[in-house]
Amino acid sequence: MSQAYGNNLIKIGSKYCLISGDVNQEGVIDISDFAIIDNDIYSFKSGTFIASDVNGDKIVDLNDMQIVDNNRSISVILP
Repeated sequence: MSQAYGNNLIKIGSKYCLISGDVNQEGVIDISDFAIIDNDIYSFKSGTFIASDVNGDKIVDLNDMQIVDNNRSISVILP
């Protein structure tokens, strides 16, 4: 886990995964990230390169909100 910048990996089963959910890239997954995703869900945002699409399926939906909820209060170290 120490091979990634800032130890931003978590082990799930036998796989190492990046911590996701810091939509506004301010270093912490918090209510401001929820607000961005909530607004984008309400606006039916879809497409590529949308910051609030944290799972990368090109649609901002409740799946993205669930990822942020699971990772809330985690500090993320940025390069």
